[in-house]
Amino acid sequence: MKNLRPLTLSAALLALMTLTAPASAQEPTVPAVTDRVMLRLAQGEYLLDDGRTLRVHVGVRRVGVAVDETPLENWRAENSELLVSPDGMRRVRLHRNVDGSVDKVQLETDRLR
Repeated sequence: MKNLRPLTLSAALLALMTLTAPASAQEPTVPAVTDRVMLRLAQGEYLLDDGRTLRVHVGVRRVGVAVDETPLENWRAENSELLVSPDGMRRVRLHRNVDGSVDKVQLETDRLR
């Protein structure tokens, strides 16, 4: 019985940490392997029409987007042409060339009513 108590406390602590982590932190934001290859081609820095800089970083399980000097934020890849912010209010559309490389990016923002 003495040996079970430390194990039970460790298991309870692990379960508590899992339950308190936000669901968005646990699920991957990168789609299946086929779209991941296309997303990797989008990794880099882009100049937006308004002069701001947009950075896209594609990891194994996460897609990070940053505008200007803001830190990378985990975004969700709907597909290989559309990235969506965690709040769903911003989207990055990737416009590709015939070879699959990204020619232009477009940042769209929804306005609150």
